Amino acid sequence: MSAQPFPARRVVITGLGVIAPNGIGKEAFWQSCVRGQSGLKPITRFDARALPARIAGEVTDFDAHELGLTEEEARLGDRATQFALGAANLALRDAGSEDILSDDERTHMGVYVGMAIACLEEGEQVWASVHGYSDRQIAPSSTLLMSHAAASSIAAHHRLHGPSAVIATGCSAGADAIGEAFWLIQEGYAERMLAGGTDAAISYGVLDAFSVMGALSTRYNDEPWRASRPYDQRRDGFVMAEGAGILLLEEHELALARGAHIYAEILAFCSNSNAYHMTSLPSGGEPLQGLLRQALDEAEVTPAQLGYINAHGSSTQPNEVAETTAYKAVFNEHAPRIPISATKSLIGHTQGAASAIEAIVTALALERQIIPPTINQEEPDPRCNLDYVPNVARPATIDIALTHSSGFGGVNSVLILARPDWT
Repeated sequence: MSAQPFPARRVVITGLGVIAPNGIGKEAFWQSCVRGQSGLKPITRFDARALPARIAGEVTDFDAHELGLTEEEARLGDRATQFALGAANLALRDAGSEDILSDDERTHMGVYVGMAIACLEEGEQVWASVHGYSDRQIAPSSTLLMSHAAASSIAAHHRLHGPSAVIATGCSAGADAIGEAFWLIQEGYAERMLAGGTDAAISYGVLDAFSVMGALSTRYNDEPWRASRPYDQRRDGFVMAEGAGILLLEEHELALARGAHIYAEILAFCSNSNAYHMTSLPSGGEPLQGLLRQALDEAEVTPAQLGYINAHGSSTQPNEVAETTAYKAVFNEHAPRIPISATKSLIGHTQGAASAIEAIVTALALERQIIPPTINQEEPDPRCNLDYVPNVARPATIDIALTHSSGFGGVNSVLILARPDWT
């Protein structure tokens, strides 16, 4: 991002909406995280017995109507779109602004949603229905066939006329949506943005493909809560999951004027590409190193000021080694002193929603001054010898926190957040 010709406006987080395998809503989700409660279970949505990986992070208690979706939205929206809209409704409720936005405010408010895989299984069902291969009846305008449905559905539901887009950058998509929305508000193109990520990729075809790729854990089918184990010697792949995380971002002065509760201020967002391989990582994490340095520079923060890192931590052998190498190279002598945890140990990998949910965890860690654990650290990998907050949540003093993500295709993204009163 180029330097601004005028002072950039400050951007704050005032609403949090989350739908995750271990909890729906900010409080239920957060309490599960700090208790170290896993949301991973045997797959129930289809018969997975023929697959090498038969576990996932399913959202089993989702009620579209309870979360404010209309009958039509619940009938026509695919699962990922319903998650996104439900999480957006939760974020607005949490911010106290669901029913008070004026028409003028809606004109200057937009929606950015990140996605990676979405809901291919349901898309295939709709395609069959359109061509007369099933008895399912749908309207010709069904959003199930539209890749931008998640953002457009939120915008239509709340009559938001600002910028609206879906960002598809794989596992970093949620953070990228938040970061792009942050830039829009900084530059004055929007006053408020709903931003985050959603995905619902638990289908036979998706799990089959990722199993062939060797990306999924297969060792713990009988003990799914043990399967996602970032930084542990016995990690053997990630666990597919689903969910959504949507945040309300506001220009700082507007938030203060309406007396909003501010969780955190966004200090910086940066993104780059490994430009290396669709699925593999550079062993030394060099592009991630450069991105971490850039983010610190843009936020005007030193490694000594970082009180917490929420890491990508996907529970794959090469990922955590590359991350640890990058941390040591960038943070130097401070690296062993920074607490780091991986939310995916608790909920699995929610694909395009992952980095948005991790941004919510980071904001709550700043507000509550508690670091959720990285569970299932039983045999720490000696190559990953930093403070990965093993197994038990930890009280901490955190003024500034960093969350980063990496995705298939090589995209890396970093957000740096701060307590509202940190200066």
